Amino acid sequence: MLFAAEASFQAQAQSWARQLQDRWAGSFAQIEWGTIRTPDDLIRGDTVVLFGPQDQLTLTAEQIREQGRSVTLIDTDTNLTSAEQLQIRLEALLEQEDEVRQVRKDEAYACAQFPALQDADELRRELEAAASFQEDLLPIFPVKSGDMVVHGLWRPSRYLAGDLLRAEPATDGGLVILLCDVMGHGIPAAIGSALLTQSFDHARESSGADAAMILGRMNQDVHRAQHRQGTRAWFASAICAHVAPSGTITVASAGHPQSLILNQDPEAALIIAASGPLLGIDNGSEYQGSTNQLPEGGKLILHSDGFESLNRGKNSAQTNVQSALAKIGSNTDAAGLIDQLELHRATILGRTGQTDDLSLLCLERCRENEQNTALRLVS
Repeated sequence: MLFAAEASFQAQAQSWARQLQDRWAGSFAQIEWGTIRTPDDLIRGDTVVLFGPQDQLTLTAEQIREQGRSVTLIDTDTNLTSAEQLQIRLEALLEQEDEVRQVRKDEAYACAQFPALQDADELRRELEAAASFQEDLLPIFPVKSGDMVVHGLWRPSRYLAGDLLRAEPATDGGLVILLCDVMGHGIPAAIGSALLTQSFDHARESSGADAAMILGRMNQDVHRAQHRQGTRAWFASAICAHVAPSGTITVASAGHPQSLILNQDPEAALIIAASGPLLGIDNGSEYQGSTNQLPEGGKLILHSDGFESLNRGKNSAQTNVQSALAKIGSNTDAAGLIDQLELHRATILGRTGQTDDLSLLCLERCRENEQNTALRLVS
């Protein structure tokens, strides 16, 4: 550790330095002296302590930091009044030295691996292009049909996602919405998602708006693809809903988290009991639709896994998530729900790390005087 002080502060600095050296074991920190007039000499220390006026020493401190050294500046007007207070400050700084040394090692390694990094950079650009293409396949929210408006959230945990969102018009004037979650992450899951995108379009052509039949056809496509490609088995959960203009909902599920019907009372949220095997397990799997009524002003929510951090209650993870979504959704419209989830993702998951793809569809049956507001874009 190198100390340097302006002349007016040198006596105090040297006194504190002697006290600190007496307190520290020789193996912990060794104090040496340098001169502020020659900053290049100061970079021989891992940690540099400068004593003097801040306005005069800030540039010197920045020059030393640019050389990868830790610097602390003790201003002549500082509220430090004793060597003990300085000791606490410097020991905290020294604890960062291991991290600084690791960064230097990483930098040296990166330089040695530069050719490989060039290949990695090319791969990154290709992944970014693929991610942009995958995002272009998503619906352009909000999607509107009659008095129904759909908003959606789709956030990959990496460049590419295994989650798929669709919201398409039905021949009866209603909507068919789909949420799929391919097992796994990254490129393999994204390939499965691309297959399901095509499969959904073919299934709608042959099955119309029948949610159960759509999942049945998609299941056959996934099962056939596994055998045709000769790869290890992959599976996907999916949930499909047809919402008629009258508000009648038919939901079919393939191993997916249950959907919710919300109104203004979060305690009255209805969990739609629809279940079935994952897509791809058995070519002959059949799916059953569950029919309910979406009230005027109500919302239908389909969501993937990954929202567990919304509520860490004592119940099961799925129950906790449903309670959190019901509470948020009952106090705002579909666009506001997406805003709240995105805020949570950016703050809570931004700090802890998003480990799973996140996707959610919220279909709102609007009252006539609320339709224009419901079509607003999310923030």
